Amino acid sequence: MNHHQKHKHEDQGIEISQDEAAETRPEAVTSDPLAALQTERDDLLGRLQRVSADYANYQKRVSRDVEQAREFANESLLKALLPMFDDMERALSAAKDHPDDTASLVKGLQMVHANALTMAAAFGLATIDAAGKPFDPSLHAALLQQPSTTVPPQTVLDVVQKGYTLKGRLLRPAQVIVSKAMED
Repeated sequence: MNHHQKHKHEDQGIEISQDEAAETRPEAVTSDPLAALQTERDDLLGRLQRVSADYANYQKRVSRDVEQAREFANESLLKALLPMFDDMERALSAAKDHPDDTASLVKGLQMVHANALTMAAAFGLATIDAAGKPFDPSLHAALLQQPSTTVPPQTVLDVVQKGYTLKGRLLRPAQVIVSKAMED
C-alpha cells in the first residue's frame, strides 16, 4: 500500500493519511503498551477538542450571519419604496403650490397608489379580491351582516378595508360586509 494513501478511520469516519496514522499509532515496538495507549488517547482527545472548537466557531459564525440577514432583510423593499416617497413629496409640494387644483392632486395620488401596488406586487403582495365573492373566513373578516335580496347569503357585499396576501400567505384579511337572508 502506498505510504501517502488516505484511509478512513473505522471508528470516526475521518480520513487521515498514512503519515498522520503513523503519528497517532503507538510504535510497533513499545516497551510500555499503557504509555502508547495514553499517548494515542491524548492525541485523539486533542483532535476532539479542536473539532469541538471549530464547530463552536462555525455555530457562532452562522448565528451572526443569520442575525445580519434578518437585520437587512427589508433593504431591497425599502430601496424600492424610495421612488414612491419621492412621488408623494412631489404630489404634496404640487398641492401646496396649487391648493385649488384638486383634480391634479387626485390624479397624482392615483398614480402613486398604482406604482406602489405594482412595486409591492414585485415582492409578492397581492390584493384579496373580495367584493361579490362568497364569504371565506380564511381571507375575510366580517364586520357585519346585511339582509339582501340581490345576492345569495354569505356573499361579500362591500369591502371596508382591503386585505392582502404575501406570496400566497394571508398578510391581512379583508374587512367586509356580508349578506344574509331577508328576515320574514
